[in-house]
Amino acid sequence: MRIRPRERQRVAEILNEELEQAHRRISERLSEMERLPVASKDDSLDGVRSFYQDLTDNDWTDSDEQALGDLAGSTEEKIKQMMREAFRRSRVHPIPSLASLIHIATKGPGLPGLEAGALYSNPDAVPAAERERLASLLHRELAEAANKIAYRLKLSDSTAEVVRKQLESVEGTIISELTPLV
Repeated sequence: MRIRPRERQRVAEILNEELEQAHRRISERLSEMERLPVASKDDSLDGVRSFYQDLTDNDWTDSDEQALGDLAGSTEEKIKQMMREAFRRSRVHPIPSLASLIHIATKGPGLPGLEAGALYSNPDAVPAAERERLASLLHRELAEAANKIAYRLKLSDSTAEVVRKQLESVEGTIISELTPLV
């Protein structure tokens, strides 16, 4: 096809329109993919995945899938009950990951009455918005740190996973120690 000089502008307009429409369609499809839960090998726990998403307003991630894999052998109802209790006891909202929620659930029944009452008078208590910001920052930085450690030390996938899980455990411990401002 030969383009004449006076037709170049029209061809450029057509190409720009088509590129914009293609960009919009691709963006829409990618947005839809981001909202879908990660596919898993064990579809019997789809109820747990959707419950977690509803409870925390978080998208389901590969990291969450791996944390769920650690709960193999537990029933769906038992996992949901554990998540409910951990969510109620959590001092940080939003919950940064399923691993941190599991850590809260396995930590124990919480503080006895006397210690819990002492929290209300703690001058070091942190406002909810600040706790949320700190939890998000901590989650992001520890995830990045795990990736950097694995890359710099050229760790195998299984060893890198051990490092990631250890840092998630540390994250859960730190987040659970943030004293809420009541």
